[in-house]
Amino acid sequence: MNKGQLLTSVAAFAFLGMWAMPAAAQTPASSETDDAEIVVFGKGETRQVQTVTAVDIAVATPGTSPLKVLEKLPGVSFQSANALGSNEWSSRISIRGFNQNQLGFTLDGVPLGDMSYHNFNGLHISRAIASENIGRTTLAQGSGALSTASSSNLGGTVQFFSKAPSPDFGLDGEVSYGSENAYRLFGRLETGDLGNGIMGYVSGSWLDAPKWKGQGKQEAWSINSKLVVPLGERGQVAAFVNYSDFKDDDYMDMSLSLIRKYGWNWDYIRNDYPTAMAIATNLQNGVYCANYAGYSQQICGDDTYYDAYGLRKDFLAGANIDYELADAVTLKLTPYYHRHRGISTWFTPYTPTPGGSPMSVRGATYAINRGGATGSLSFTFGDHQLEIGGWYEYNRYRAGRPYFPLAASNVASIGKREWPKNPFASDYSYNFKIKTYQYFIQDTWNLTPELKMNYGFKGIRNTVINEYNPANSPNRDTSGLLRAKDMFIPQIGVNYAVSRAFELFASYTENMRAFTTEPFLTSRAGFLAVKDVIKPETSWTLEGGLRFHLRNFEGSIAGYHVKFDDRLLSVQPCAIIIGCPSILSNVGSVTTNGIEMAGTYRLTRALSLYGAYAYTDAQYDDDILSGVLYATKNKTVVNTPKHLINGEIAYDDGALFGRISANYQSKRYYTYINDNSVKGRALVDLSAGYRFPEGGGLLDGLELQANVTNLFDKKYISTVGQTALKFSDPGGNVQSMLVGTPRQVFLSLRKHF
Repeated sequence: MNKGQLLTSVAAFAFLGMWAMPAAAQTPASSETDDAEIVVFGKGETRQVQTVTAVDIAVATPGTSPLKVLEKLPGVSFQSANALGSNEWSSRISIRGFNQNQLGFTLDGVPLGDMSYHNFNGLHISRAIASENIGRTTLAQGSGALSTASSSNLGGTVQFFSKAPSPDFGLDGEVSYGSENAYRLFGRLETGDLGNGIMGYVSGSWLDAPKWKGQGKQEAWSINSKLVVPLGERGQVAAFVNYSDFKDDDYMDMSLSLIRKYGWNWDYIRNDYPTAMAIATNLQNGVYCANYAGYSQQICGDDTYYDAYGLRKDFLAGANIDYELADAVTLKLTPYYHRHRGISTWFTPYTPTPGGSPMSVRGATYAINRGGATGSLSFTFGDHQLEIGGWYEYNRYRAGRPYFPLAASNVASIGKREWPKNPFASDYSYNFKIKTYQYFIQDTWNLTPELKMNYGFKGIRNTVINEYNPANSPNRDTSGLLRAKDMFIPQIGVNYAVSRAFELFASYTENMRAFTTEPFLTSRAGFLAVKDVIKPETSWTLEGGLRFHLRNFEGSIAGYHVKFDDRLLSVQPCAIIIGCPSILSNVGSVTTNGIEMAGTYRLTRALSLYGAYAYTDAQYDDDILSGVLYATKNKTVVNTPKHLINGEIAYDDGALFGRISANYQSKRYYTYINDNSVKGRALVDLSAGYRFPEGGGLLDGLELQANVTNLFDKKYISTVGQTALKFSDPGGNVQSMLVGTPRQVFLSLRKHF
């Protein structure tokens, strides 16, 4: 038995053991939730819902992406090329076969968009708020509540909630240091109660994390602030202002053949500019493969490039207003504003600088200026709670692809993580106006003390208008409008408490994903061919299950069926002999069936076991014509592991604490006809620490922590489908995957004053 099989067996055994243990535990049920709970299961919810608390984030390596913390939940697949999960180019989360840009994300009710790398309507959670300031994260695997402000949540919804300020004045400091000389600093000042219940905090963080292979690093700093002001006895305002500045050197996209040729540590040649220029010169002279000084084998044109990096600056502000207008009427209002400036760069050997280097820097620039508000009124009468609300957002988004010059020298004339200037050419420059309207009506009806039903519907209208300057590549003038609209999207769910220890739940949900800017990023002819034809993607989900609430055990088991229709994909919708351009097209549907189980068993107050298992069977329902007819029908959806297993042992007696966790994903296909895949992998992480007791003088409030990620130094493929997913790749030559991080070690010191 190999290591992966052994770890999988251990995790499965631990999980099955936990399911057996509660049956033997003759203890009364409890409705209380322990503050140190690893996972909080959604008691009373009509959907599959789990919450991870700040406790889970605290034991992770400081600076870890909140998305990575979610990978322990059933149905969640997370990949990243760095240990913290914070490298945005490589970090991806998928749930029940839906990828990241088909999910919904919010922070304190503020929409974060689809959090894709080239996000046009939001920002990544790693930039929106420091992980130490997140109080809890709630995942609905099937679909979020009707009130969720998202135009992309075909599948699950992730809601992040920031911590509330402390009523006590204090200062929290944190410093961590680890592999590759990475370090991170974090500090938070709590104002305490300033009088009349007014309190707040301000925090700052700094990250300097060199890449584990190649050259470069991730540099990031942020400022978060929050202020809570009571509105008499009936409500409060909780306002926040956050700013972040990210500079992120990327890891190079790999293929299976590149890994076989160069090994796992192959990357950009940022330390060798002369060779990068020589490769570019050869390419332009028709020489694809050649020998270069200092390299033991021939390098071909796309085997490596000089460099690529991304820069992001974000300002995000919002407020949560909660006010009880009357004894049975409550108003909630969340206005927000977000401004973003970003660029992604690639030193391309295919476009020389006129009169300069044989290379240039191709940029993907984007700017977001959006504002909006969500709001609702809830009315309580009899056994009903009726809620009516909506969401409005106006977004000005700009996207371009300029080329920046490089001088004819032996060193790059554009510095590391520098904002390039003075472009000499541009492929396109788009200006978008995006308006989103959403309303919802829902009622929660307590038919009996044991039986609850909620039902309702929402409507969404999303309009994307492109204002293109034809002086910029006239053949790419895709000026026009696309609208996605469905004013009746229903949802219904029931919850039945069999006893204090067991509850049943079931729900049915429909959803629609609005158009992104992707249909416009083509030629004029390509856009005209689709603008009156393509339909927005839609889905419906049926799920149900059982939750357990025993004194020593919390858990759930759920099954689901999902139908995903009108899937959009860029294809060549005709036979090769006829010939036609690739355009975004609706290519059929996907059917997904699955089972999810998770549970936490507390052996003692200090020691607990957690396990989760998910089986996902996601298949394409149709063959696809793209030049030729590809047999995709009944093939497994790309990047969707059939089996996900998580096991964790956690100990915390108030002073000594630690966790060891194992995460297993089975193999994932990265071609639509399933003729190639990446192997499954089992990763083990370890954390351990000590909190000094109170009354220890200078040591009072001091905490030491060590984290080891990928404990057994497993070599594996992390992210797939970075640049493009292909229909077929029998030779393993598609350069669209990233290598996972080897073992990393971090030491942290925290102090509360």
